[in-house]
Amino acid sequence: MLDIQEEISRVCAATGAPRRETTRTAVKEYFRTLGVGGSAATGDFDAACDRALGVLRANLFGAETMAIVTGGRELDEQTLAGLKLGFEAIARPLRIPRPPVSRETKVFSLALAALVGAAVGMLTLAPLLRWAYDMRDLGLVLGGPAGAFLAVLLVHRLSRLRLLLRLLPGLSSDARSLSGPARKDHEAVVRACVEQWLDWAIPALTTLCLHGSLRQEPATKKDAAFKRIGKLIYTLHGTPPESLPVVADELIQEAKNYGFEGLDGPALFSVERDRPRDTIVWNSGLGAKYETFGHIVEGDRVTVERSPVVFEGKVVERGLVRKVRETA
Repeated sequence: MLDIQEEISRVCAATGAPRRETTRTAVKEYFRTLGVGGSAATGDFDAACDRALGVLRANLFGAETMAIVTGGRELDEQTLAGLKLGFEAIARPLRIPRPPVSRETKVFSLALAALVGAAVGMLTLAPLLRWAYDMRDLGLVLGGPAGAFLAVLLVHRLSRLRLLLRLLPGLSSDARSLSGPARKDHEAVVRACVEQWLDWAIPALTTLCLHGSLRQEPATKKDAAFKRIGKLIYTLHGTPPESLPVVADELIQEAKNYGFEGLDGPALFSVERDRPRDTIVWNSGLGAKYETFGHIVEGDRVTVERSPVVFEGKVVERGLVRKVRETA
């Protein structure tokens, strides 16, 4: 566990510069997909996220990053393809929240409100000033601008009421502005999401590489043991009788060197023939290493008829034990 943590820390520290470049490229491609300028209400945010995620994956499996993750070890095409499939199986999506929605009153609605307000203002203020001060022309001059101002202000305020928007949906429209401060704020959010994805992806890829190398190492060692021991078996088959003990001892020693267990002590053929068999007391924990001949319960004394085959601490084939029959 400590080795994995140390390797992840090493990779994270070494990939600082490539991660910054990858983040910059992904953010750039995100906004390029959305388009430049204007409102982003019609922008395809899903396509932008997919494009940014594609850039992240391409750079993650690039030559520079993979050289750091694998420690300079070259991977063949089959191993790299398997690594990509394993990463895709656990990969998390890139989630980027969309910019906040703002309600903006349509320009046509404001223009129409100004027109109606000016007309109502002149028709209302002109008779009032004529009746009060006998100044009809002043009512026409002041009524138009005042009516337009009040009408535009009223429509702008009413466009924020949800109840009115349900009754008059065409009064205003949704807008996700990506210009000015709003673009900078959204860019900061996108950058943070991309960095969080990379903070997860780099350790995950490193763990997959370590898991693959650790998984392949025992297989390689087992193959080497199989080849060497197989060669000695063929040598044993062609050995004359007087040389059998020497070749058999060499075979046993090679098996011990490659990780086979339970071969301690002198071989039976090299000592007296009437040597007693090993006797042990049976318990439930021995069931993983031995098969039983007949009915055996906890605490019975048993003899080992066949030793188990244990390689690298794993039982390849269980041995056989037989219950010791007590004589009266």
